[in-house]
Amino acid sequence: MTDHATVYDSVQHSQRRILRTLAARNLVGRPMRTGALLAVVTILALAFFGGTMLTMNLNTGMASMERRLGADLMVVPQNTAQKAEALLTDGNPSTFYFTKDIADEVKKADGIDQASEQTYIASLAAECCAEKLQIIGYDPSTDFVIEPWVASQFDGTLEDGQMIAGANVNVSADGTVELYGHKWPVVAQLASTGTSLDNSVFINLDTVPQMVEASAKVAKRVMPAEYADKAVSTVLIKVSEGYGAETVAENIKRLDSRFSDLGYVYPGGVTATTKTALNALVAYLTVFVAAIWVMGVIVLLAVFAASVNERKREFASLRILGATRGMLAGILLRESALIGLIGGAFGVGLASLAIFPFSALIGKQLQLPYLQASVPTVLAIMAVTLVCSVAIGVAGSLAVLVRIGRPEAYLTLREGE
Repeated sequence: MTDHATVYDSVQHSQRRILRTLAARNLVGRPMRTGALLAVVTILALAFFGGTMLTMNLNTGMASMERRLGADLMVVPQNTAQKAEALLTDGNPSTFYFTKDIADEVKKADGIDQASEQTYIASLAAECCAEKLQIIGYDPSTDFVIEPWVASQFDGTLEDGQMIAGANVNVSADGTVELYGHKWPVVAQLASTGTSLDNSVFINLDTVPQMVEASAKVAKRVMPAEYADKAVSTVLIKVSEGYGAETVAENIKRLDSRFSDLGYVYPGGVTATTKTALNALVAYLTVFVAAIWVMGVIVLLAVFAASVNERKREFASLRILGATRGMLAGILLRESALIGLIGGAFGVGLASLAIFPFSALIGKQLQLPYLQASVPTVLAIMAVTLVCSVAIGVAGSLAVLVRIGRPEAYLTLREGE
């Protein structure tokens, strides 16, 4: 009696072991069907993960841009407003300026709470970078846009001849950046913002004349020598409470008739325009991903439903061997879960290869602020994508499970004998 029980337990154990491995063996044994299902799930996962990452990175970049554009108004030289806007968005390096005496007069207008000057110089292609850099001279003592961001990572004093590098600037091993044939010591490198500031270097205003002289030694002088110590590219203004940026701009124009020809840039408007473009792109991405998923689900349901007929003999054989409907359901669910997991992993991997190594290029081509989401966020989206992939695979197999569970299922299975 004991021997019979032992044999029975051994047989039961063998059956369970076979059923556990049967799902994987079925997938390997039908490479065409498995390949088709994997391809569909891979495309779904790629679209979901890729679309979600692009959307999240754009939103993160937009939030960073809004934080960095802390000025309400930028006053720039005549006919340079578009260049100034480009600096805020696509980061196209430029050199333009008026003189410090104009900047001093501008700051006398009513409605100005804070004002600070910046000087912009577009470098030649540097050793550190494949493209030109934007050199930004600023006054740390009065700046309210760059300095708060710099202060979060650098608590020292930016001395003459030193610079702070943006996130995308390659700093050499000796802690310098070579510009105009001169090595400039870098005292800090800032975190990524997803904006043009990542491709910039920052110097104090007293270093601007040194930069101009360095340019004259190796290339065309970036500006006449007499302007080197008094060139101002923009006056950044934070308006007083109760004033609007447009009102302050009108107050500046009334100071002097010459000021009517100056350029006036409203970073809030630039942000609003950029946000509108971003929202449109996100909407298109959402519709695209949704369309891909609807089509993918239809294909999965069709493939799983069609598989019932081709697998009649397999199901009939398993029933004859003693497999219950629950066992058949378990096999199908394991198959679909494996397909979802493997296809989801492939999709996430392919999307990652397309997105992560080319973040800078994507941001440049879109001409929108683009900032990579944090590692925990990326891992969370990966996990959600895998869960959704498994869920959609399991959902696709439900059509088969429903048909197996019908009262006439036994007759259908006997047809395969």
